[in-house]
Amino acid sequence: MPPEDLVKVLAALPREQRPELLVGPATLDDAGVVRLTEDLALVQTVDFFPPAVDDPTYYGRIAAANALSDVFAMGGVVHSCLSIVGWPKALPPELLGEIMRGGQEKIDEAGGVLAGGHTVTDSEIKYGLAVTGTIDPRRVLTNGGAKAGDVLVLTKKMGMGAVTTAIKKRKVSEDLALAAMEQMAMLNLSAAEVAVAHGLTCATDVTGYGLLGHVREMAEASNVTVEVDAGSVPAFESAVALIEKGLISGAAKRTRRFLGDRLAIDDDVPVAVQDLCLDAETSGGLLLAVPEDLVDSVIRDLEARKTPCAAVVGRVVARNETLLRLRR
Repeated sequence: MPPEDLVKVLAALPREQRPELLVGPATLDDAGVVRLTEDLALVQTVDFFPPAVDDPTYYGRIAAANALSDVFAMGGVVHSCLSIVGWPKALPPELLGEIMRGGQEKIDEAGGVLAGGHTVTDSEIKYGLAVTGTIDPRRVLTNGGAKAGDVLVLTKKMGMGAVTTAIKKRKVSEDLALAAMEQMAMLNLSAAEVAVAHGLTCATDVTGYGLLGHVREMAEASNVTVEVDAGSVPAFESAVALIEKGLISGAAKRTRRFLGDRLAIDDDVPVAVQDLCLDAETSGGLLLAVPEDLVDSVIRDLEARKTPCAAVVGRVVARNETLLRLRR
């Protein structure tokens, strides 16, 4: 759903918040957090989408990794999952078995269990997970925990919107498609463990609203201004070249329109790089707000855990007239 439509939908919900709801819809965070006891809270999320790639097993892996990421972005531990499936009557059930087998691989890797699920007949394939995790309510990572002086660190390269669009149009090599699927299927578990170990307070994962869309949520929830360094945003192989050829999802235009005058872009930022930062990501990395004195050790630990990248992409400053800036 486009971000402007989601905001309208959430405006219809009651504003009153029960005290046990620690993180709810108001800040558009990655998952909900509900306190059970003084030292235990549930982390809950749901995520599903149509195939981003043609390979059924990789589609299952990617969709599952994307859903599981919401719990990791909050600093939580995955426990149980429920499958969500929309399935056309004309397709063989064995194909769904391949998709769910890929998803099960990622559930196992995350340390969770598949407890059940629900299927409906649909005109289009859809697959994903509802995920329940736990967390210490005093150590929740939220998109509202960024502070002026923090440095932004990204853990996966950008450009999956362009690459998946190119995959659908048969415009990329098999090797590039496989490399992209491997990155999308990679769990954000290691990055989350590094964030928790260093006592960070702010994180989000970069998915459907692109880097700048999710940075905007962080800036608003934290009441800060965020400056993203366009020249430092890591691009996946050939992603910028694909964007220059027009291979990009419609999400970039939607996000640009939604951000409006809340986003300032320096004149010398190339259009293709702007689109790279605006386009939707599928199962993207974590974006961590890191105190400056911890940046070197966080990056060192991310690299040791072999995250796809550990790139400094921006900085948090005190709130000013511009909510979000993409600078050269």
